[in-house]
Amino acid sequence: MKLAGLALGLLCGAAQATSVAIPYGNGKLKAEFQAANRYGAPAVIILHGCGGLLNKEGDLGLRYERIASQLQELDFAVLIPQAKAKLSCQPQQLARQKAAMNARANELAAAISWLKKRPQIDAKRIAVVAWDQGATATLALLNRKSPGIRSAALFYPACKPLLGREYRVSAPTLLLAGEHDNLTPSAHCSELAQASGQSLFHVVTYPGVRHDFDLNPEQASREALNLPRNHLALDVLADPEAASDAWRRTFKWLSRWFDPERSIEGVPPRNLPVPH
Repeated sequence: MKLAGLALGLLCGAAQATSVAIPYGNGKLKAEFQAANRYGAPAVIILHGCGGLLNKEGDLGLRYERIASQLQELDFAVLIPQAKAKLSCQPQQLARQKAAMNARANELAAAISWLKKRPQIDAKRIAVVAWDQGATATLALLNRKSPGIRSAALFYPACKPLLGREYRVSAPTLLLAGEHDNLTPSAHCSELAQASGQSLFHVVTYPGVRHDFDLNPEQASREALNLPRNHLALDVLADPEAASDAWRRTFKWLSRWFDPERSIEGVPPRNLPVPH
């Protein structure tokens, strides 16, 4: 099942997903869009990682399928774009990392712009959930002026390309990473969050946990795993306890900032006072 139909069987009882083409430069981004069952609904963009969006059968990778299903059950609209930028899970030179990061950030900006034009979407409530390279791109976009993101939940991005310059997230951001991640070290993300001085840039790290800790080794054939040969086996990477906690935090974070009574407008200030 190719991208044109990858999400059609995700949900029981949900509206059918449709294949869309998002204007991007001189071309288009392929994506799947699942509308909510009401107008004025919040929307979540799912941004895949360096392992790709599809598994070897051409179907949506399991973790992306799973989160799309759960978001749709909550009656959020869901957009799943497929990257045009080059994907690589191998550590690269910093200049190449930055180029890939910015290219995918531009793709994400195009996806947000497309969503904002949909009459059934609340343009002020668009969130992003993303993994590694997609998460890095989201961090880059969050540092730009008015990116159009209400909140973000990011799994193990590479934060090193963003160090060494002034950095601030423009929306509440949850970052989830393992402390034994050798591909995208969590220490760089902790450093980035500390340098931002923003309490709404919230980093959660898991001791002893590695990159791709949320993969399901029991259903490896359903995962999108275009990974390097030296990548560790899934049964070594997977940490069900950390994955469960990260999943719970992700949905709690999205629900919090999609609540109009608790959401904020504009750029989160630096050094917010700690609530008592």
